[in-house]
Amino acid sequence: MTESELKQITEEEYEMLESEEFNITEDALILMFLALSQTKDNLEKELRAFYQKYGKDGVITFAEARKWVSEQNHQSRINALVLFVGGEFSSVLAKLKPQFKEFLLEVVETEELFFGTKIDADKILSKKWDIDNLNWEKRLEDYTDWWAANIARDLKQATKTGKHVDEVLENLDKRFKTINFNLTSLGLSESTAIGSFSRLQAFKQLGVTKYKFYSKVDERRCEHCGALHGMIFPVTAFEVGVTASPLHRRCRCFEIAIVE
Repeated sequence: MTESELKQITEEEYEMLESEEFNITEDALILMFLALSQTKDNLEKELRAFYQKYGKDGVITFAEARKWVSEQNHQSRINALVLFVGGEFSSVLAKLKPQFKEFLLEVVETEELFFGTKIDADKILSKKWDIDNLNWEKRLEDYTDWWAANIARDLKQATKTGKHVDEVLENLDKRFKTINFNLTSLGLSESTAIGSFSRLQAFKQLGVTKYKFYSKVDERRCEHCGALHGMIFPVTAFEVGVTASPLHRRCRCFEIAIVE
């Protein structure tokens, strides 16, 4: 792409690029939701069997939960269930990672085609950002660990407080609704971040020295993004999460090259 061609790109075309990347992310999330749904089904099946085997009238006492699984396996029943939870989330993480990476690579390719540059995808995907200074892979791992830990805590609490299996399954359903929301936020945020990192690399290759921060003007625009809308920064000040999108989870902002 020449300097003249870059200058002629309209805000509407940048918005179309963002929409295309959003659609890539949305399609990928649907596949990841299917993997999570299978994990939920597996956990529900195991919980029903657990309560049927060791419980009475849909309740398991703490004393029963603490007993050994068997004479050969000197491990408490509840700990065995917690290990099962951990194993299920390890398995779903192994499915989510390649799916996550694949759609992020599509985002990089989309930026590459739009600007007509060659972008180092491996370098882009290893980028760390946000206050936790993590990249997408480590953040996904942390999210998955957190989901497993919370469900494990729910199960331990259920046996200590004598909750009925129906309530346990209802709480599990609520947890997975939260998990789906978390994954959506993560997917959209990482997609935007990877798009921004890719755009910065393209800007540098094309000799762009300045860019404009663009925030969509509608009722969903937050005060933080609105305050930066239209501001022009030198490329040297480009920092994802600070002067470049995303500024927050599910941020819809983007950067426009300034060619004088």
